[in-house]
Amino acid sequence: MGATGSALRKRFQLPVLAGIAVFGLLAFYASLVVAFQVIDIIAPGRQPDLGVEILPGVDTDKPDHADINERINIVVLGLDLRRDEPDNTPARTDSIMVLTMDPYSKKGGAFSIPRDTWVEIPDGQGGYRTDRINVAYEMGEYQYKGYNGGGAGLVKDTIQHNFGIPIDYYVLLNFNTFIDLIDEVDGIDVDVPEYVYDPAYTDCSYCTDYYPVEFTEGPEHMDGRRALEYSRIRASDNDFKRIERQQLVVKATAKKAANLGTVFSNAPGLYNRYKDAIKTDISDLQIPGLADLAKQIGPDNIRTVSMADATYPCTNCPGAVLLFNKAKMIELRDRVFSDFDIQDDGATVTILNGTQVPDLATYLASLLRSQGITQNRLSTDELKNGPLYDRTIIVDVDGKNRTVDKLAEWLQLPSSRIHEGTDPDAKDFVGRGADIIIVLGADVNLTGLESANASLQESTTGS
Repeated sequence: MGATGSALRKRFQLPVLAGIAVFGLLAFYASLVVAFQVIDIIAPGRQPDLGVEILPGVDTDKPDHADINERINIVVLGLDLRRDEPDNTPARTDSIMVLTMDPYSKKGGAFSIPRDTWVEIPDGQGGYRTDRINVAYEMGEYQYKGYNGGGAGLVKDTIQHNFGIPIDYYVLLNFNTFIDLIDEVDGIDVDVPEYVYDPAYTDCSYCTDYYPVEFTEGPEHMDGRRALEYSRIRASDNDFKRIERQQLVVKATAKKAANLGTVFSNAPGLYNRYKDAIKTDISDLQIPGLADLAKQIGPDNIRTVSMADATYPCTNCPGAVLLFNKAKMIELRDRVFSDFDIQDDGATVTILNGTQVPDLATYLASLLRSQGITQNRLSTDELKNGPLYDRTIIVDVDGKNRTVDKLAEWLQLPSSRIHEGTDPDAKDFVGRGADIIIVLGADVNLTGLESANASLQESTTGS
């Protein structure tokens, strides 16, 4: 009986052990899948190095850059709440800046929206009302009771609707918080580009504390109060110049924090210290991961752009109102939210329409503008009554490899369709003064580009 029992144990032990082993491997594998998903949420851009390139069911094939919908977009709102006003005082947003982080390319940017920009603001009932964008927060907090997300939620929806920028999180600062945060890093160093002066500056409402503020050209170390003055002063110029100064302060603060390691090494502690003063929907769990991603990006990889160049005064609107040109706005926006490498490559592109589809070259140019190739670098020739071509090709005249490779990816072309300017197949197309020539043939495929641009084109309104 003992021998038989021993044999049975041996006979069943292997299947049982095998089952345990398989279950253990599956459990371990499942934990890896969960880990990758969690890391993407709390520490974007960070993935564990497992010594393998691909895990089935786990997306490790990351693109070289994130599009506008894949980025982490945070709107930073500077509340026009004076230092002597209670925190619950209804107030408008004095500054509106969208900070963006690309977890793939490790690049970042800041896109500033002038506070007087005339926009369509959701009314909470499925419609829209027109007003300056700086009233959206106040309306969501105090007029639209029960609006999803309150004032910050209304600002998010307004930015998405008008500018096609999906906002993931918000951060709301007031004057006192701003001063404390700058002082926390022992001040910042700003290279002041030009002289500015205000003979009667104040940051309070119920006081007579008016005093002159002056900034001379050159480097200056600023404490929190001085940095606030530089960010708000505009008596000697305008709101557009003030936006430029605010962006200088943001970059200087990022650079100082990176040098000290203050924000990045002690992000949870710093956040916990000031979270009662800062209103945000970023969770405590996400702070370390976002700080780590910011450290990877670094201050030198932050691109700042103002939407001011797309705006123009409205002559028939109440008060100081700025309308905006939609096409110009998209071009400025995409300097921050599209592929930096393509922008830095600076390639000029000519598109020839060798198909029977009218205006196809012009249409492709509009798609490429939304991917970071600006209007001044694009030209088209519809080849009306000209030759027709069966195959789409790209002619690389001046060795702009980064842009050529990206164009081939967008147009879903194999490397065999890329020709140097000296190739016999390219001789009929060179001499047009562009770095790259795209010849559209009957087999052209624009579905990839159309898909990438669809959400951007459909979600933006404007003049």
